[in-house]
Amino acid sequence: MDGSDAVVRLAAVSRRFGDVTAVDGVDLAVPAGSLTALLGPSGCGKTTTLRMIAGYERPTAGQIFIDGRDATTLAPEKRNIGMVFQSYALFPHLTVAKNVGFGLKVRGVAREEIRTRVHAALELVGLSDLSGRRPRELSGGQQQRVALARAIAIRPSVLLLDEPLSNLDARLRVQMRAELARIQRESGITTILVTHDQEEALQLADQMVILDSGRVAQAGHPREIFPAPASRFVATFLGYENFLTLPGRGLVTIRPEHVEVLPESDPDPDGGQSRPGTISHITYRGTDSLVTLDVAGETVLAAVKDSDLREGTRVRAVFPDDHVVSLPS
Repeated sequence: MDGSDAVVRLAAVSRRFGDVTAVDGVDLAVPAGSLTALLGPSGCGKTTTLRMIAGYERPTAGQIFIDGRDATTLAPEKRNIGMVFQSYALFPHLTVAKNVGFGLKVRGVAREEIRTRVHAALELVGLSDLSGRRPRELSGGQQQRVALARAIAIRPSVLLLDEPLSNLDARLRVQMRAELARIQRESGITTILVTHDQEEALQLADQMVILDSGRVAQAGHPREIFPAPASRFVATFLGYENFLTLPGRGLVTIRPEHVEVLPESDPDPDGGQSRPGTISHITYRGTDSLVTLDVAGETVLAAVKDSDLREGTRVRAVFPDDHVVSLPS
């Protein structure tokens, strides 16, 4: 992404806290109407990056542009940003409608306009019938949608989401991913999402930015990154579990579902490499079995449908060329 239509652009942005560098020279362009996910493990710099975009932290070096304007030193309230925090930060004594309209009231928007925008925002998140309730009367998912409505109602240039689904249980989190995708698509608001959940990013993002120790390890569309991680760090973060050395390829990675397990006597297949190994463990998982192989002292995992495999059996592990990803040594 060249940044020509970027609503948010970071140019060599760094943030240091004493001797600790939390963000290190990050370049980022967030196109209009897109959803960009900043993800990585704890301590990688994603939340600090979001807080700098919001204005709650000031960069030690570099510049932040919002709507083409240098916002590096602007106060948060002057950046036209909507933010949804991990805790939702709703006012418990206010009704849903008054929570959603709070930011508009602070900005001095006329009462009738507030009423119109609040109604539209609650319609968008599917909560117009709950406008008179208070936060304690809502489920976690409903509270999250109120927080979204409040952020959307001010018509921000960019919406910032700081791990908004992390407080929900697993079932509700899956439902809210789909709801969040719908809301972002229908509203068309440029959105930046911070998450440590790769599935969340893969499902929602137009652009994934994976951070490692404050630096961008890889960025691009999920369909580009997932099948072709650029480093062992990225591959591990995305759930690749097999790392081994293959002749002519060097260090490679391959997902368990792409490793084939054949009888030891079978010939080498076309379009791939194979190595002999021994099955050391089999874990039944319902839809398949996870087979642990000892291949010349290296552990290889394979997800297979064949239930006739037995521990201790000599087999041939096959690594198809079109699923093997070469990594830097």
